[in-house]
Amino acid sequence: MTSRERVEIALKGGKPDRIPIAAIYDMGYVTSSTGRDQREFITATSEEKIRMIEDSFQRHAPIDCFFVHGGSDDRWRQNHRIEKFPDYWMVTDITTGKHLRLLPDGCWAEEDGTPIRRDPSIGGISQIQTEEDIERLVIIPTENDLEQIGRYGPLKNLVSKYPDVHFSFQSGSPMISALGFCGGYEEGLTLLAGNPGLFKKLIERCTEYQASVMAPGKKAGGLSTWFTSYYTGADTISPKIYAEVVFPAEYRVCREAKNNGLFVLDWFLGDIMPVLDVVMKLPIDALVLEQGRKGYNIDPVEIRKKVGDRFCLFGYAFENDFCTFNRAGLTAEIRRQIEGAGKNGAFIAGMPIMPPNANPDAVDYYISEVLRLGRYW
Repeated sequence: MTSRERVEIALKGGKPDRIPIAAIYDMGYVTSSTGRDQREFITATSEEKIRMIEDSFQRHAPIDCFFVHGGSDDRWRQNHRIEKFPDYWMVTDITTGKHLRLLPDGCWAEEDGTPIRRDPSIGGISQIQTEEDIERLVIIPTENDLEQIGRYGPLKNLVSKYPDVHFSFQSGSPMISALGFCGGYEEGLTLLAGNPGLFKKLIERCTEYQASVMAPGKKAGGLSTWFTSYYTGADTISPKIYAEVVFPAEYRVCREAKNNGLFVLDWFLGDIMPVLDVVMKLPIDALVLEQGRKGYNIDPVEIRKKVGDRFCLFGYAFENDFCTFNRAGLTAEIRRQIEGAGKNGAFIAGMPIMPPNANPDAVDYYISEVLRLGRYW
């Protein structure tokens, strides 16, 4: 049975020969797991990124389902000069002459070393104040636009070389896009509270924005979209806002994915339990679950009781156990989830998005334990 077949059976609620294994790595782990400095990814050419992502896919085996980061074109690299010093890399914008330091942790600093904040606040004031701002800032990409920026370069490369693997490309909730275009979480919710009509128009535009990636992603060879639902849980917004504002937009994007023949993997990053009944009305094929990080609990075993035996769930082991290589913790958690949520199929052994300080040997160990504990026949 191929990885692709194995994943499809699980996504359709069935029981393949064994539990499929899915992996998602952050960009830091893409580099650290392959012996690279993460600054290499930040400053890479399009071809270098394609090679790094493929190397990270090859680093662990077997991986049945793999989250593929988007690629880029070479315009940034062509306009910047990079000088590598022991404590930092100096990055010079050739067009302006501006110098910035790129630090080992991937953060940026001014030429004199003054840190630059990752997510600078603009004081809670949204960048979106009028409908004209929406039209100006939220540009709907065409298929040609996505091709020109190289978004699906890594996906096309992997699909062409490993046709028996299930590759998934990222899309996201219109809520994430809307908050981003406003300038951040605080700025977006300020607009929602102060001008709900304008925020609704922004969400509608962001729905078109997210829906536009589905047909090109399918054409590039993606079998599913890894639908990122962030800032949508009850830890950040109320269930009422989710149901009335977010859900209709997410439904439209997920339906567009289904219309293009894609599986939809809902990667819900937040407290899903108070909105689970609403989320389950989306046209999705699986919930990709991660550990709760703000005091709430996300337990695949408990969620299995609510969604039934035939809906696919992605399990996980705890991030800290991957970072400290806690063998006992990795084994105990995936065994508990397999027994409580995966014994009848419709289950995929996932991972937290793997951070740069995760131990690659721990990832190998986790995979070996899934292979040992997750065989059906």
